[in-house]
Amino acid sequence: MSPTAQPATPTVGRPRDAALDANVLRAAMELLGEGGIAAVTMEAVAQRAGAGKASLYRRWKSKDELLADALTLHSPIDVEVDTGSLRGDLIKLYEHYYGIGNHVMQAAMQEMLGNVRQHLAWTEKVAPERLTARRAKVRALFERAVARGEIAPPADMDLLLDLVPAMVLYRYNTRNQKVSRASIARFVDGAVLPLAGWQAREPRP
Repeated sequence: MSPTAQPATPTVGRPRDAALDANVLRAAMELLGEGGIAAVTMEAVAQRAGAGKASLYRRWKSKDELLADALTLHSPIDVEVDTGSLRGDLIKLYEHYYGIGNHVMQAAMQEMLGNVRQHLAWTEKVAPERLTARRAKVRALFERAVARGEIAPPADMDLLLDLVPAMVLYRYNTRNQKVSRASIARFVDGAVLPLAGWQAREPRP
């Protein structure tokens, strides 16, 4: 070694490529929307994203880890919603959860609704906290509405939390009615708010 030569710096690993990561996670969601969880394989995701399968395994140990990250990116749990009213909060949060306005996430959600048993089995195995966290977020909206005097403390909170997801699932699987912004508003206005004893406030002059 010459006197001016510097020792090689040990490499811990290649830095993550944010653009590649985003392409891979989007590819996973697209495949989920097209063919369900079974369609999301490391090979299929790599091909869709234009990446090498080895590069995926350097980032994610398994398809389950990759898909969990894809769902977290496209449907984060920690979204903040505060429209100033219980009605607005519920509609906005459920729109987020069902991917309204995000065609990739919305397609994935429609596929999940049609294969709910497989989806729930996967969620319970890989990311059970997602369902608990989502439910807690909706509960917090009702608790905030109680705190600001919009409604009285609900007599049956569990029923209120179940109504929109149950109606979305039933309508999809019995009538092939896809969830939309209009259907969410209809469920909130026709079932949830009356049961919660909510009344629209008089408009300010």
